[in-house]
Amino acid sequence: MNAADLQIVQSARLFAALDTDTLRSLLSGTLPRDYPKGQLLFQHGDAADAFYVVLDGWVKVYWATPSGEEAVFGVFARGETFAEAALFLGGSYPASAEVVEDARLLCIRGPSFRDRLLQQPEICLSMLSAMSRHLHQIVGQVEQLQTRSSAQRLADFLLGLCPVPEGSAVVTLPYDKSLIASRLGMKPESLSRALSRLRELGVTTDGNRVVIADVDALVEYCGSRALRVRFPMPAPGRAGGLG
Repeated sequence: MNAADLQIVQSARLFAALDTDTLRSLLSGTLPRDYPKGQLLFQHGDAADAFYVVLDGWVKVYWATPSGEEAVFGVFARGETFAEAALFLGGSYPASAEVVEDARLLCIRGPSFRDRLLQQPEICLSMLSAMSRHLHQIVGQVEQLQTRSSAQRLADFLLGLCPVPEGSAVVTLPYDKSLIASRLGMKPESLSRALSRLRELGVTTDGNRVVIADVDALVEYCGSRALRVRFPMPAPGRAGGLG
């Protein structure tokens, strides 16, 4: 890994407490790889033998429902990890993962990673703490789905993309309409209705760009700034529109 890659890995919550030398030792021999859009990384039921760090691009983790639809558990971007819980628990992956925009990933294989952890058990405590914080975040997302309207969920998603905490803002949508809808627990038609509701608050769209006239008004509509979920800003020109 080059210095830029290592910095991204170190920003991941799982590794944030580790110093550079420890992280280099832990990931020795692990190399980044490019993955094209649409590539399936693993399927539900496959042996959980690796987890991933996103260096660039987007990956979705999802379940296939009996009706053939997808229930999206999460969409992961630069500096985020996924599938680590399945690896540590052993057995098989409880969901599937697919690249939704061309991605550069670090695939960390289980056996060698576990061996290094056994040699440095103090690292396990910091990683356990990071995973616990991630669990709390997931609980918060489930609570949002249960207690918020579709328009509030969409507003919170847009706030998470905002590059500024107040005033006006322009955000770029990270992926297509159907995936955003699934990520927020709604149908595409419900997403369109939610967007119409937000127009009353000064939210307008132009292709994959969303213009927010007043960030504070959107925060107030969501109920609390503390409930905002951050989503990293995507690279320009890599998204679909809401219109």
